[in-house]
Amino acid sequence: MTRPIGVGLVGCGVIDQIHADSLRLVVEDGDITAVAVADPSEPARKAANRNCRFGYMTADPLAVIHDPDVEAVLIATPTKAHPELVMAALAAGKPLLCEKPLAPTFAEVRALADAVQASGLTAQVGFHQRFHPIVHHLRHLVSSEELGRVMGYTVREDQFWPTGAVMPGHSSWRSDLAQAGGGALLEHSIHAADVLCFLFGPPTRVFATQRAVFGYDVEDVAALTIEHESGVVGTLLTVFNGVRGREERRLEVFFEQAAVETTNDFIVGADEDSFQIQRAGQPLERLDLEQLRSAHFRSLGIERTDFLFYTYVAARAWAHAIRDGRSATPGFADALLAHVLVEAAYRSARTGTFTDVAEVLQAP
Repeated sequence: MTRPIGVGLVGCGVIDQIHADSLRLVVEDGDITAVAVADPSEPARKAANRNCRFGYMTADPLAVIHDPDVEAVLIATPTKAHPELVMAALAAGKPLLCEKPLAPTFAEVRALADAVQASGLTAQVGFHQRFHPIVHHLRHLVSSEELGRVMGYTVREDQFWPTGAVMPGHSSWRSDLAQAGGGALLEHSIHAADVLCFLFGPPTRVFATQRAVFGYDVEDVAALTIEHESGVVGTLLTVFNGVRGREERRLEVFFEQAAVETTNDFIVGADEDSFQIQRAGQPLERLDLEQLRSAHFRSLGIERTDFLFYTYVAARAWAHAIRDGRSATPGFADALLAHVLVEAAYRSARTGTFTDVAEVLQAP
């Protein structure tokens, strides 16, 4: 496609307002047109429409998916609704971008990944951290081995509980197992799972423990030990708590010849962002993040500087993949890897033993 692609947005919650703002910028780039937006809540629809002017608003997501003027669909509803909407978009023959996590259960995730592969359609998953310059530069250091081989890593993610009882005005479906499928590990740290697979390769074994301190039927604390096919080993601690004002991810990577520490958030130029390298016998090096961002965006052909969220970079990449008729990255196969890491962790927490990823993939 060389003309703008007609896009429909399904879902108008908190993250969807950000998606709408990002779509507005992609409209301004001339890559898409904003045809329709759907959500059961009229105030939510209007809020999304303030961020991006859509052709029309409706309560019916299937009406958007089946609209012939909608050529591609961005799905950002609560997790429980993803499978039905993804399958509807595939049945309609339309490229899609689906927010993470893909589904509440691993069986559903695997079915969706299989369906996307069979369809041949361009399908992307909302792992916007893949487009973060800090993550990309860290991947370069890992693959180039200029600091030596990776020995191990530790990552910590914490966030306020994204549920109404803890955060007034917030939706509460994420603290409900039936709707979310999991807590801090699935709903939040599926991002970390994707980043870890992106950096260090597929996981092979996982050991995990978890807690539910706030009393919901999903975990708010999980601690993992992860082994990768590459030989790299690492740990992940994820926490949903009542604390606001902290960076969302701190990742330390230990190379043979250096220790690297990064922190990052999903906002472009966030105060929480940092990248520092400690080499033996040398002063601590703090990278110039503005220079790092500028170089990264130039490499992607991005000239504008007025975007606040990495969801714009992701939406732009999705639109270009559709236009070029190619696979999108990160795709559903990438998401399957992240989900299998999380599923292995949940199984380990239930059994109290290491879980082999191969067994998870082989299970019916």
